[in-house]
Amino acid sequence: MRYGHHDQLSWLCFDGVIRYTGARELKAFLDRVVLPEMGDTMVIDLRDVSSIDSTGLGLLASIGRHSLSHFSRRAVILCPDGPVTQCLKAMQFDKLFTLTGALEPPGDLPLADVSGAPPQEPLVSVMLDAHKELSQLDEVNRSRFSDVVDVLEQAVARRHS
Repeated sequence: MRYGHHDQLSWLCFDGVIRYTGARELKAFLDRVVLPEMGDTMVIDLRDVSSIDSTGLGLLASIGRHSLSHFSRRAVILCPDGPVTQCLKAMQFDKLFTLTGALEPPGDLPLADVSGAPPQEPLVSVMLDAHKELSQLDEVNRSRFSDVVDVLEQAVARRHS
């Protein structure tokens, strides 16, 4: 993962796969760095991503929701046509983000490799929050992920009892 921020532009670049096994570190990085310093233009670069699971999608949805609520504008997802874009559209990401296939970071925006921040939350809590984010996109997703949310809520409740 690489990240850069300059003026009002934030650029988050992923490669490989985005899945639940890295969700705690990704959520911690989003909460600690990306969301607090996000400018009014946020680009999520998925050009080199081969697959993304529902937890990863939910974490990306939280970025989109943050951009809309704080800046009243959509974040941009850079992703050429292919399986990942089909997945984004199936999950209704085109309602929350501007999806595009061609965009380059400005030359004055260095992208630095970042490692995930030390995780603070248990994985089950991160997964629950991510799936709730996905469920909020529309009624189809709410139905699609209701069983997952129920199971994760039960697991979180067991952790706290």
